[in-house]
Amino acid sequence: MQGHLHYDYGSGYRTEFGIATAQQAADAWEAGAQGATTKWATNLQQTTKPIVAAAIAQQGVAKQNYSAALDSGRWAAALNAVGDAGVKAAAGAKSGNYGTGISASKPKYLAKIGPLLAYIASGLPTLEGMPSGTTAAGVARATYWIQYMAAAKGL
Repeated sequence: MQGHLHYDYGSGYRTEFGIATAQQAADAWEAGAQGATTKWATNLQQTTKPIVAAAIAQQGVAKQNYSAALDSGRWAAALNAVGDAGVKAAAGAKSGNYGTGISASKPKYLAKIGPLLAYIASGLPTLEGMPSGTTAAGVARATYWIQYMAAAKGL
């Protein structure tokens, strides 16, 4: 059965069987997502559901699905379909997000870097007081610092 072409006066696109064109679908998807951004952010702030607990509860499912994607070849196929050029293009298109993310994360960085810098400062006098000038002394100093900094995990 032959379909009929319809003219959508609002968009200027011709469609067969009244089905949207790919361009119309993509335009509608983009417009809907942009309009939903505020609603999404508001709903996120207002939810009383335990977001983190729910994510943690799904850890087994996440591992299972990730393993299945790796084992089936789906993960590799998806990466190969995008290719290096696709990764670079997508990253370039979103490069502005990097600085935005840094600015949004600055309070978290500040909360973590302060204790770490204080920890480093408290270990330096011991390091500076250790013997130096020989290979053995250098190894001892390096070993001390590596072990000292390893103990900083979780600060």
